Amino acid sequence: MNAAQARQILQGLDEDEPAVLPVSVLKNLNVNDIPDGCGFQIGTIEDRMHKIDWNGTIYRRGPNLVGEADHTWTRKYWYSPIGLEQYLDLVRRAVEARQKSCGDVAITYQDDDGAYIVLRFEIMTTETNLGLAYAAIVKVSHQVEEAANAASDEIGERISEIASRLSGWGSENLDTLVDSVETASTNQDKGRSLEELCSRLFETVDGMSVTQRILTETEEIDISIANGSEDSRFKREGAIILAECKNWSGKCGKNEFVVFRSKVENRSRRATLGFLISWNGFTETITKEMLRGSREEILIVPLTGNDLREAVRNMNFSQILTKAWDKAVSL
Repeated sequence: MNAAQARQILQGLDEDEPAVLPVSVLKNLNVNDIPDGCGFQIGTIEDRMHKIDWNGTIYRRGPNLVGEADHTWTRKYWYSPIGLEQYLDLVRRAVEARQKSCGDVAITYQDDDGAYIVLRFEIMTTETNLGLAYAAIVKVSHQVEEAANAASDEIGERISEIASRLSGWGSENLDTLVDSVETASTNQDKGRSLEELCSRLFETVDGMSVTQRILTETEEIDISIANGSEDSRFKREGAIILAECKNWSGKCGKNEFVVFRSKVENRSRRATLGFLISWNGFTETITKEMLRGSREEILIVPLTGNDLREAVRNMNFSQILTKAWDKAVSL
């Protein structure tokens, strides 16, 4: 989409249905290109599916642009270690504090129907260029969410510390853990040993720290990693990196890849990178699925048991990660 096409779309808007514009055209548009009272979201439409870059809508209100951030979440699919109510309460308090100090934000809607919780707040800007306005609005949005995200990370770390202490986490060396992964007889032991091995390997990477470990009912393991890496490959990725481990007797296939990618997408848009770890490798369908999603922002990097064995043998997990990242990007 170019600027002329975007203007044509905007001029045909009504107040009930926002347009969806790619971020690349915003710098060539200004407030006068939007009918008063109408709005737009930032993202793309692919196969009639909206892929939104920021959860909110930017409206024209007279001569000004106003962004409305939209936090609409369901308890069923909320995975953060901090409760959904507590998370949105912290966001609300941050909005109210900024409203008093800066006057450029305001709560517009709150609701809790038992299944969904909704919090929306407006962000005012003096920018009239759509690109500059979007950048200013997103910056404020992230600032008011910082405290809630930091609290979630802190709680996740505390839960992990307690769980580690109760389960004897860290009592085995990495070589012993590799043996445990290969010889475990129950699904629970397989999952626990591979979870610990992967978590401890990620802890060896500069700037990365495991903040959350979740053992699901199907013995599939999510590892949430705070990304503070200064490596050029990982620095551009989201604040959270997700890893999922599969210690199955067979290989991991396309379906598991697709499900894991959706988990990465659902991390409140804080994750762009995920490592899918299959101890016994992958089927050929994985490569085809990676090629299918190669134009998307989300990057899923596969790792095998051979990769982990090499990392333990040579103490070079950082190099293993970067090599696997390079391979995934260059498909």
